[in-house]
Amino acid sequence: MRSLLQLAAAVVLCATPPVLRAQVLISDSLLLTFTQQELIDTGVGNAINGIEVYRLRYWSTDAEGQPIVASGAMMVPTDDSCYHSIACYMHGTILEKEAVPSRLSQEALVGYYLSGIGFVSALPDYLGLGDSPGLHPYVHAATEASASIDLLRAVREWCAAQGVLLNGQLFLAGYSQGGHACMATHRAIEQQFANEFTVTASAPCSGPYDVSGVQAQVMVDTVPYPAPYYLPYVVLAYGSVYPGLFNTPSDVFKAPWDTLLPPLFDGTHGSGDVDAVMPSVPSAVLQDSVLQAFATDPQHPFRLALADNDLYDWVPQAPVRMHYCNADDHVFAGNTQVALQTFQLAGAQQVSAVDMGALDHGACAFPALLAVRAWMMDLQAECTWNDVPELAERDWQVMPTATTGPLHLVHPFGGTVRWTVRDQRGSVVATGALDGPGTLDVSGLSTGLYVLTLADARRSSAHRFLRMP
Repeated sequence: MRSLLQLAAAVVLCATPPVLRAQVLISDSLLLTFTQQELIDTGVGNAINGIEVYRLRYWSTDAEGQPIVASGAMMVPTDDSCYHSIACYMHGTILEKEAVPSRLSQEALVGYYLSGIGFVSALPDYLGLGDSPGLHPYVHAATEASASIDLLRAVREWCAAQGVLLNGQLFLAGYSQGGHACMATHRAIEQQFANEFTVTASAPCSGPYDVSGVQAQVMVDTVPYPAPYYLPYVVLAYGSVYPGLFNTPSDVFKAPWDTLLPPLFDGTHGSGDVDAVMPSVPSAVLQDSVLQAFATDPQHPFRLALADNDLYDWVPQAPVRMHYCNADDHVFAGNTQVALQTFQLAGAQQVSAVDMGALDHGACAFPALLAVRAWMMDLQAECTWNDVPELAERDWQVMPTATTGPLHLVHPFGGTVRWTVRDQRGSVVATGALDGPGTLDVSGLSTGLYVLTLADARRSSAHRFLRMP
């Protein structure tokens, strides 16, 4: 294992801001076009315009600050003359180089949904994926941020060259690893690039923000874990990012995993290939000496490398709304809870968290991203704005409009809200208050149509919802 002095030097090196270049964009390729009706036919039900889908290749910087080619997807609204907001979405964990947004992966759909309602969407592939060479530096905050920020630069260059109008708003979102990348990008912008970008709002979802604490428990647990491949992915990635962390895979992994695992991270294998050779208890692949040292030494080099990628050691200035599920079995809810508490204790004024319910990691994605999209729509500037508008008077939103469980109450700036539920006869059936955005359990109501009235310090609004059987 490397010395603490060596690790500290590597941490400083990896945290160095990427070098600004006169031109970041290398090339663009038009992949697909959709008319408004074609988007609606694919499921983007409230699309207001068509879109064009592009693959962008651009320059970024690797963990050592050296130039590296990266790629990502961009979706641009068509058939309008609006000033557009940019929405950057960061994808979740993948192993295959080709399973990325610029290759029209499943998560590219998020860009369709956002650009179909007027956003210019930017979806980075990350370093080591897509057109980028080498092993992906998995859950490495500095390169997640650099890949995303450089894509934003490339998008702005393209828009300027093509006459696509931008209004100055920038939204960030991501799910799972993308939640980590979203938080890392927001932090990097506010701390290093505030003179170049202004974050309007960010919505990291189900991300491992406490990599060295809550999420690192997987490395020492002796119980089954549903995604064992995460552990070797992190170990091998950090071995490439922090040279000297270990010399050979045999220093960390027991036989036969020291020889079985590394070839599976060549960019042509999926998570299922790795899980097929992994035990259900991930820590079982680690050398006993490594496991013991990691569990007992808070200054263990690998724990320090993980801590270098924790993302709650700053005070966000723009609104942050973290979405998560309390039954997430992959990325534990404690990540969000630790981040929220730390942010609030540090004095962050516009940070909140929304619990989407007792859903596992896979099931949490759709409702979380649906809520994020609604929040971003609420903050989105009008078509004719060419600067960030005043948004303080926006109404609360209630989702979904038909439910068997909770309602999710969202608002750009939150605040205490008093709520009242009335039935179709106008009789009050429930009332209460929430301190900011959150969930309202209506599972105890009978099947039928109801009206939810919300009143805060600014205004009141009424929202219809259907309690389904």
